[in-house]
Amino acid sequence: MSPTRRTFLAGAVLTALTGCGSPAPGTDRPGVDRTGVDRTAHPALRRPGRAGAVAFLRTGAAGPLRELRGEPDVLVGLGPRLSPTTPGLTAMPPFPGEVLLPERANTDAFLQVEGDDEAACADRLTELCDALPDAEVTWRTPVRRDTVDDALQRNPFGFVEGQTNDRSILLPSGEALLAVRVIRLAHRLWDHDTGERQSRIVGRRPDGTWLDGTPAHEVPDLAADPTGAAIPLDSHVRAMNPRTPGAPSPRMLRRSWSYQAPPTPQGTPDEGVLFMAFQDDYATGFALAQSRMPADALAPYLLAVGGGYFAVPSPG
Repeated sequence: MSPTRRTFLAGAVLTALTGCGSPAPGTDRPGVDRTGVDRTAHPALRRPGRAGAVAFLRTGAAGPLRELRGEPDVLVGLGPRLSPTTPGLTAMPPFPGEVLLPERANTDAFLQVEGDDEAACADRLTELCDALPDAEVTWRTPVRRDTVDDALQRNPFGFVEGQTNDRSILLPSGEALLAVRVIRLAHRLWDHDTGERQSRIVGRRPDGTWLDGTPAHEVPDLAADPTGAAIPLDSHVRAMNPRTPGAPSPRMLRRSWSYQAPPTPQGTPDEGVLFMAFQDDYATGFALAQSRMPADALAPYLLAVGGGYFAVPSPG
């Protein structure tokens, strides 16, 4: 990252209910309620809503949080201190280039309410947090997803992208490992680039079409473009998942949400992406993708300011 971009981003950081579920057509399948929500599905595998609210918590009590795991519109993430027996769950290690805010990093728990109405989700999250004994909300924010369809969504930079890599993400216990990353975006820097340069950084056109002409819902033959003549080797889509022999794809299920928090006291915008990745092994999922970030042309426009590793219990 150039000194200008890093100084800009790091300086900004260092100075610094009912009705909320996602309705679906009714069905009489076991475990599916009258709104079409499958109460038996793991939160990672349920159809996400378009809006939500999230909170990071400090608490020593896992029991009250575990009692929320059966709620259809709620996701509970327990940190290593609250779920010490979950295989593979550790504190999120430090990664190069991040500037973490203590209230958003490696907390005891992560709580999300999702649905279709942002205000209702925010109210529901407040109710849940108020009912948790000895729990302190260190940071919270509303979130939203600009979905195109079940496979694609539009990110805050205005580009359509895919939503999943792998759906085989549950541990034998029925739990899932969750990586959460709060990423502040440098919108002003991004907006200074031309549309053509932005597309080459991402590897897609704004409508999701790959730079070699492959439609948004299909996967290009990157092995046929070994030098990156069509889709640059350092483009975001290619750096994160090269799709070539010898370069395994990260095994994780992604859920990206946009957030817009109040500006810092200095007036700096605080907005970006709340990135969530479910997996059964961090080494082959999020950590693998993160290890490729230094080669990603999009990295100079991103700054991680929070996040953590959590275990998401099964609903049963």
